Amino acid sequence: MHPGEDMTFEVESRWKEEVIYWEGSRGFVFDAGWGVQPLVLYVPSEQEWDSVTAEWMVGRRALIVSRLAERSGHVLREGGYKGGPAGRRVVR
Repeated sequence: MHPGEDMTFEVESRWKEEVIYWEGSRGFVFDAGWGVQPLVLYVPSEQEWDSVTAEWMVGRRALIVSRLAERSGHVLREGGYKGGPAGRRVVR
């Protein structure tokens, strides 16, 4: 297991255009397309992942993307995530 990796996770659809990936009390908001078929979930590219996601997600793209693909009910596509993770990190 990767240091800091939580084996319990949850994928939550919130609002019309947001999907939250949760590990325990830590979450990260991904953009989703609403009103399209199939439903689309946008994830940062491999090159930008570490600079635009939360610190606990760094180096873990393959695992998190596979979990999103398995549980979100969306088709995953790479999409631009400008700036850093500010505003995308959430806690419960």
